[in-house]
Amino acid sequence: MSEEISVSGDSLLTALLSGTTAAAISATLTYPLDCIKTQQQLNDSGKMQKFNIPGNYPSTIAQLFKGGSALVVGTVMKNSARLVSYNWSTKFMTSDSSDSHGHKKISAPRIVIAGVMSGFLETLWIIPFENIKITMIQNMTLHNEIARAAKHGIKYDVTGTTVLNKHHKPTANIFSKQYVSPHAYFTADILSQYRANNKPTSRFQVATKHHTTKEALKAKYNKHPTMTFLGTIREIYSLKGLKGFSSGTCITMVRQVAISTVWLSTYNATRQLLDPHSNSNEQSWFGHKHTAFQSLGLHLFSSIAVVALTEPLDVVKSHLQSKNGKQIYKDSLSTAFRLFMEQGYRSLWKGALPRGIKITVNGGLTASIYNYVDQIVGVAGGQTVFAE
Repeated sequence: MSEEISVSGDSLLTALLSGTTAAAISATLTYPLDCIKTQQQLNDSGKMQKFNIPGNYPSTIAQLFKGGSALVVGTVMKNSARLVSYNWSTKFMTSDSSDSHGHKKISAPRIVIAGVMSGFLETLWIIPFENIKITMIQNMTLHNEIARAAKHGIKYDVTGTTVLNKHHKPTANIFSKQYVSPHAYFTADILSQYRANNKPTSRFQVATKHHTTKEALKAKYNKHPTMTFLGTIREIYSLKGLKGFSSGTCITMVRQVAISTVWLSTYNATRQLLDPHSNSNEQSWFGHKHTAFQSLGLHLFSSIAVVALTEPLDVVKSHLQSKNGKQIYKDSLSTAFRLFMEQGYRSLWKGALPRGIKITVNGGLTASIYNYVDQIVGVAGGQTVFAE
């Protein structure tokens, strides 16, 4: 018979206020790491060195937080969906039996199912905002590349747009002759050359009025990258439609499952190694009891394992959700293979350091802020206003 656990805890309103506040503050404080991670993943450092392109990293604090608004909104939505869906699913699957205090019971397997259900729903919420965030980071990066290229005396357009529109024909082997920013929208001919391993096409590909309009929009956004949250939403919709907000859905799901699996497996296995013969009756996870130093070590080791094993999934996700993702990549496996062939195996672990720091810091930071906000909400909930 499966072990049953009584269901009790904070009210849903308290959990929502504390959880979303903690998630929003934590996401904001650690966002610069996310920004740097995304840039490292999407930059083609080999091409930048080959053509002596100056760096494109943020030069101001404001730029470090570019795209943070999308992540914070998405994080709040994700955590709200997680709490509401988990609360509903656990109640739906509770048994009719109760403990001595009158609390409903739920079996451990049902808790796992409830967690999977809430995890699936929360991931759906975050995907559109991840697409917006990545486009905002790319726009900021492209803006820096254009400005710094001009400052360092680079004569050509790093987006490739001006050259193609001026001559109305493709420049032979443009990728071998000049730097074309991966953060710019690829025009029709740039796409043709990229797909054909940098071999030029025979003519400038403009077939329909709709196609011409999109090419004009690409040129507009390449010249003047959008730098605001709402402006980026309009940009994505005008060029890709609603599908532009759903890029990378499958790989994001796989990544979330992999993160949870690796984290729980590593944490549990390491705890059992530290205390293999635990006979503790304490109400602690998996029956183990450790010092603060041991708990910190477990958390750090689990974070390292998560980054080491899931970083390729995160890199592939970023590329699929990039500006040209759906046009230059077919699926997750072909994306990983292309990155491996073009940039080497190290490209699949780009951004691992900032992501590792974020994952390590984020868990403890969120828990600390949650407890603090939970206490404030608890105290405020016991107060009465306008009382005699």
